[in-house]
Amino acid sequence: MLREALGLTEARRRKPIPRVDPALVLAVGRIGGNLNQIARWLNRSMLVGQVVLDGLTVARRLLTIERQLAQIIEAARRC
Repeated sequence: MLREALGLTEARRRKPIPRVDPALVLAVGRIGGNLNQIARWLNRSMLVGQVVLDGLTVARRLLTIERQLAQIIEAARRC
């Protein structure tokens, strides 16, 4: 009753952490690392004026990578 009077509710229970194939985690981590390296290179190059980027092309490529990652993750969930 005191908890209710103070407006406190029970803590929400967190969902259990799903089991994931370690090879999948490693592969997605490597892809993420590669994307970070690409982003750093692009940012550095743009700051010093070495690269002129077509924003639409970059966005399309990143969207393709995002979709491929989503497919990999979805396939792993079905296993």
